[in-house]
Amino acid sequence: MLDDASFDHVFADFEDGRENIRRFLGILGLLLPDLDLIFEGDDGTKTTEAPYLPELDNTDLAVLRASIADGSVGFTHCRGRLYATAVVPPLAGYLLLLFPEQYSISDPLAVMGQMVTNCIELARNRFEQHDLAIVNEQLQRQIEVMKRQHLQLIEDNHRQFRIIQQKEKEYARELESEIAGRTAELRETNQRLETASRMKSDFLANMSHELRTPMNAIIGFSGILEETPLNGEQLDYARTIRTSADSLLALINDILDLAKIEAGKLSLEINPYDLKELVESVTAMFRIPAKEKGVDVSWYIDSQLTDQYCGDSNRLRQILVNLLGNAMKFTESGGIEVRVEALRDTGGDEIQVRFSVRDTGIGIPAERQKAIFEKFEQADTSTTRKYGGTGLGLSICAQLVELMGGTIDLTSTSGKGSCFFFVIPLISIREDEKESCGSSTIKQAAGSSVHLKVSEGGRRVLLVEDNPVNQKLAMLLLQRQGCLVQVANDGVEALERLKDDFYDLVFMDIQMPNLDGLGATRRIRELERTEEGAGYRALADRDHPIPIVGLSAHARQEDQDQCLKVGMDAYLTKPIIKDQLIKVIQRFLADP
Repeated sequence: MLDDASFDHVFADFEDGRENIRRFLGILGLLLPDLDLIFEGDDGTKTTEAPYLPELDNTDLAVLRASIADGSVGFTHCRGRLYATAVVPPLAGYLLLLFPEQYSISDPLAVMGQMVTNCIELARNRFEQHDLAIVNEQLQRQIEVMKRQHLQLIEDNHRQFRIIQQKEKEYARELESEIAGRTAELRETNQRLETASRMKSDFLANMSHELRTPMNAIIGFSGILEETPLNGEQLDYARTIRTSADSLLALINDILDLAKIEAGKLSLEINPYDLKELVESVTAMFRIPAKEKGVDVSWYIDSQLTDQYCGDSNRLRQILVNLLGNAMKFTESGGIEVRVEALRDTGGDEIQVRFSVRDTGIGIPAERQKAIFEKFEQADTSTTRKYGGTGLGLSICAQLVELMGGTIDLTSTSGKGSCFFFVIPLISIREDEKESCGSSTIKQAAGSSVHLKVSEGGRRVLLVEDNPVNQKLAMLLLQRQGCLVQVANDGVEALERLKDDFYDLVFMDIQMPNLDGLGATRRIRELERTEEGAGYRALADRDHPIPIVGLSAHARQEDQDQCLKVGMDAYLTKPIIKDQLIKVIQRFLADP
């Protein structure tokens, strides 16, 4: 160990009394707390744990070794068998200061000054290290605090997220439950509404049937009564009955139309019509009552308009009749004018047309004009008593105009008169396009307007009707048209009649006991398609299927469509109007 070449100098003689070695050891002892020491025992193990260094005396055997090159120092305490090495940064200064003669130092004071400088630098570094240690400790504490806070924040956020997520799930479940419940309620409500609507439709259909059945007799027999020899007073009574019945029938039709409009079941029947003929026939209806009141009725059609158009002439007629009827009702003197004017072409065969009905009647107050097209609204409550009416007509007109793709409005001055006008698109057609104008809602079945050869002896007609009053009325009307009529009380009896006799035309009521008109018609068409029909005299050896015309007090479109679907050729709604009956006879039968 004494011959270790890594040390520059070895100091081994403590007994020579040299204080410099002892002073060096004293300085080294002061530096030991700040040095990184490595201690090695006899067994060769090394440790950094600071040992206890006993004080040295002159009898101790010790060896001190030092190296200026790397600032290391070695110390061996023989008595305690301790060996230690340490790196002492200012070691060179101390050695040069204490042992100048051994290192050939000529200026010990300069070395001492450098050592003092190094000591000051060392002290400053210690203070800085101490401050840095304090700052580092504070920073570490702050970092720990921030870490704890951050972790707490993360934990809080995560907990809050779980709470929110749980609430969202609960809300979603509640919302789903509420939606399911609401959907069930809406479904149930919708079912109730559909049931109520169906019950309402069925009720109106039944009421229509029940009301039209007696109306059929009242209107029919009052018309026949007018054609019998009557004195003036009796004729006036008969006309009053018929006029009142017509008014009641118009009210029934208005109520049914309103119900169909509200149910969305009112459809337009597209057919070709002559516009000039339609306007002229409507105004002609009011000439007699207008003449009795001293009111002039006139009409005008724009020369730009053609005669032939394709559309629902019946609904257009209904609107004009309603507007003219109101004008006649509220006009005591002066005149009423119907004008039809072309506004503009919209391209192709379509043109916007303005229909107006102007009168010199009582007029409508300004505050009542906006509500006049609402259901059950009238110009004034007193008009209900003086002029009658339900307030449904204009509402139905407005709905029909809207259904046709148009608009309706009015101008009026109280005490001077009113002008009701509506604008709708009309489609003009040529003569050769009439056949292509039509729709599935037309009451006459396709190909059913052929004229059939009439049997010898006149028109033989089978009337299938269960109501005795309707039987009597229909027989009178048919007999007045030269028909030979036989009656069957239901569908079963009608099939027996067809088996035994020949008939040119069948009028078939719809609602009958045993076998109704739909079932009877379906059976007749089946017989015509099979060999079994050869056993029916009325069905065998015919050029065309026997014409069947449905009769019913039901006025719904679905009832008419159902009749045509089972094989009927046409459909008449009760009460039976003589002119309509004549047209049907002329349509299917040639003159005898």
